[in-house]
Amino acid sequence: MKLFFTFLSALFFVSCSNQPLCDCVQAGDEVNRISASFFDRAPTKAGEDSLRLAKENRDKLCAPFQDMAPQELHERAAECASLEFSAE
Repeated sequence: MKLFFTFLSALFFVSCSNQPLCDCVQAGDEVNRISASFFDRAPTKAGEDSLRLAKENRDKLCAPFQDMAPQELHERAAECASLEFSAE
C-alpha cells in the first residue's frame, strides 16, 4: 500500500480527463492539499470532515490500482497524457 502511494506521489498532475487513474491522482492531490492546510491553521470539525470525505473518495477511486504492479501502473498512467513521471 505504501509503495502504491509513494509511486503515485511521484506522478505530477497537471490536468486530467475522466480516466480513472487521473481521477485517482487528482483525489490524492486533494487529500494532500487538505492535510497540508492543517499545518497553517487549527483543525476544525469541518476540516476533519472534509479530510475524511476526501480520503474516502480517494480510496474508492484508487481501489482498482492498489494491487497493480508498478510496471503495469506506469503503463496505465501513460494513457493519461497529462501525467509525467519522475525517475526517482
